[in-house]
Amino acid sequence: MKIMSKNHKNVRRGFTIFELLVVVGILGILASMVGPAMSRIVRHQRANRAAMVIAADLQNAFAVAARQREPVRIQADATTRSYQFIDRKSGNILRIRTFYGDTSEYRLTELVFNPTTIDVFPSGISSSAVTVTLANGDYGKTITASTAGFIRVSH
Repeated sequence: MKIMSKNHKNVRRGFTIFELLVVVGILGILASMVGPAMSRIVRHQRANRAAMVIAADLQNAFAVAARQREPVRIQADATTRSYQFIDRKSGNILRIRTFYGDTSEYRLTELVFNPTTIDVFPSGISSSAVTVTLANGDYGKTITASTAGFIRVSH
C-alpha cells in the first residue's frame, strides 16, 4: 500500500517573478537587436515598390498617349512628392499619384523628376528623357525613361 503525504497538495506550480523578469529581459534585448534591421528592410521594400509603381505609370503614360491618339503630359512636384498625368488637349487630369505622408504606403523622403514636365506623344516619343530619383531614408532608386519609352530601374 502506498502512503501519500498530505504536503503533496501544497506543491507550487508556475514561475517566480525573477524567472519572468529574466525572460522579459531576454525578449527586450532580442527586440532591440532585430528592430533596426526590420526597419531597414521595410524602408527598402517601400522604395522598391514605389520604383515599380512609377516605372509602370511611365509605361502607362506612353500607352495612354498611343491609345487616345493625344499627347499626355507628365507633371511632377518634388515638394508634395507627387506627379500627375494630364490630357494635354483637354487639360483633364488622368491620374494623380502621391508618395508623401502617412496616407501613402510608400512614405518616400525624396521624389525628384528631371525634368519636372514632359510630354508623351501618340507616336511613342516623349519631349525629353526623364530621370526619376526616389528615396526612403538612406535607400534610393533611380528610374530612367528614354525618349522612345524604354524604362529602366536601377540603384
